[in-house]
Amino acid sequence: MTITLNEAEQRLAKFLANGRSDANRASNTQDRKMGGQSGELTDLNGIAAEIAFCKIHNVYPDLNIDARPAADCILHNGVSVDVKSTRYASGRLLAVRWKKPNVDMFALMVGEFPSYRYAGSLSAVELLSDTKLRDLGHGMTYAADQSELHYP
Repeated sequence: MTITLNEAEQRLAKFLANGRSDANRASNTQDRKMGGQSGELTDLNGIAAEIAFCKIHNVYPDLNIDARPAADCILHNGVSVDVKSTRYASGRLLAVRWKKPNVDMFALMVGEFPSYRYAGSLSAVELLSDTKLRDLGHGMTYAADQSELHYP
């Protein structure tokens, strides 16, 4: 399923991305992005993908700018979700090794601002498993191909 954010959602994504970027710089938060894209673009695509995922599931994303909770949203059944995004059509669902399983599920959105496709999800237990560790050129990370994802 592909979602294109409407004009209001796009403005919200830009506002939140700018606010989070400013808050991260002010608190000296380390930028841990993977890839050569700018931090601003990473922030924009990240929050826009979260909004698109939430739109599909009819829930609100975390709109907080200053505090960054583990979950990007909570589904109606109480499942906490960390939404990941990639611009690559065949991109993988990734989570860094130091990531603690403080969410129930990881979801992958594929696309670029303002349109995203929901590629599926994995439980934290499934993704943060030693069997999913791979070196993709930036050190060992948890990775799952889209063919391994579930589509709840």
